[in-house]
Amino acid sequence: MDVLATVLAATDATELFGALLFANAFMRRPADREYGLAALFCLAAFMHTSGSLAIEALAGRAASASLLASRIGAVGLLAALPVAVHFALVYSRGTRPNLRWLAPAYGVVAIFAGLEIFYRPRTIAPTVQASQWAERLARTVAPNGVATYVAVFCAATVILVLVAHAYLVGQRGALAVVLGTTVLLAAVINDIGVASGAFSTVYLTDLGLAAFVVGIATTPGARYAAVTQELERRTEELRNRTRELRRSYEDLRTAQEELVKKEQLAVVGELAAVIAHEVRNPLAIIANAGAGLRKHAITREDHDTLLAILDEETSRLNRLVTDLLRYARPVNVQRSHLPLPDLLERALSLASSNKKTVRSELHVEAREGRIWGDANLLRQVFDNLIDNAMQAMGPEGALTVRIRSANEGGADGLAVDIIDTGEGMDTQVRSRALDPFFTTRPSGTGLGLAIVDRIVDAHGGRLGIESRAGEGTTVTVFLPHGLPTDPPPARSRGSRAASDPARLG
Repeated sequence: MDVLATVLAATDATELFGALLFANAFMRRPADREYGLAALFCLAAFMHTSGSLAIEALAGRAASASLLASRIGAVGLLAALPVAVHFALVYSRGTRPNLRWLAPAYGVVAIFAGLEIFYRPRTIAPTVQASQWAERLARTVAPNGVATYVAVFCAATVILVLVAHAYLVGQRGALAVVLGTTVLLAAVINDIGVASGAFSTVYLTDLGLAAFVVGIATTPGARYAAVTQELERRTEELRNRTRELRRSYEDLRTAQEELVKKEQLAVVGELAAVIAHEVRNPLAIIANAGAGLRKHAITREDHDTLLAILDEETSRLNRLVTDLLRYARPVNVQRSHLPLPDLLERALSLASSNKKTVRSELHVEAREGRIWGDANLLRQVFDNLIDNAMQAMGPEGALTVRIRSANEGGADGLAVDIIDTGEGMDTQVRSRALDPFFTTRPSGTGLGLAIVDRIVDAHGGRLGIESRAGEGTTVTVFLPHGLPTDPPPARSRGSRAASDPARLG
């Protein structure tokens, strides 16, 4: 008896520790419902084992106290059954089960627990021979009777089926629960034989419950191991993906370098073809003029005309070479804090003196008219743009230059609008206006706006063109206020053109 009492005390302590362990885990993570159910099961098993321990301690003493302990143990065992099934459902499926299937089990247990506490007779009368069947029935449904252990057997069988299925479908952490349930089922089979008189061994349900508690106590560790294994698998997968991305990046960079080289060669080839075309025409004219001058029968008037043609074409070639060198030369910005209105006023005065029939106006709407920029380069910008506007208007027209405060891309600065009333540009001409060597003027080189665009870009600004055929043109130059040491922005001309709404509009 002393050995049995020691075993029951150890089992009781194990179940109490399991109840505290799972209760703490559930309070930390309320979303894990199986931990709360495991805590309730351990508490019910603790009640049953406590009752068995009390019966052993009170053996041979007050019968009423032994009966009370027996009832407490029976209530604890009955309460553990639906909770254990509920735990198995949540653990095996990973979702909250439908309570419609569990409510009857909880209801039946509550009824039998109430009968056990309040209405079960304290003694069984053995004197009436005719009622031996009633005495046998009473013993069957009494605390620790056969009916109790049959109910435990049914519940353990359901639990074993659920957790075994979970193990077979890949939930490897369920193996310990399967083993604990198997031990509980074997112990219950033994206790059914003891309660019915078929076996002469002792009751082992308490040890079976303890084995089940130990089995479910391994579930947090098994879950942690599964999560760790999944994390390691994902980490290795991510590492492989990273290596693949790195290889793809290297391949992409190699392909991009090759593409850049091919684009550079294509640009050089296109530029060479354009230059050859632009140079061939003046050379052909010069050659024809030279052939004419070599004729003996030539009048003085024709001689002067041919010399004038030579001068004109030579000047055209000189302008072409000058603009080409200016376009190819890197833009080196020497910044100073310059007043932008003064530059525009000078450019307007110079253009108006050459074309006095065009009205010109300068409107300064910005409070702060100074920026950090290169005065010589910006003078080229506005001289070129105002000269283009004058030529687009013919003998009559009005040119308006407006300076206003603006913000673009998070940078504060000044926007200069150059508005003319000339012939305007259609969509095709406007989309190619900044392309090198594109021009609609017979004497132009097609590099003026391209050079302007490079200078504005070197100042960190934007050049936009809004125009419609027959409605005039508005060229907008945005220049940030900047700082003395502002570096030029690294921006490709292709991305700039694609993102410039003024130019695309």
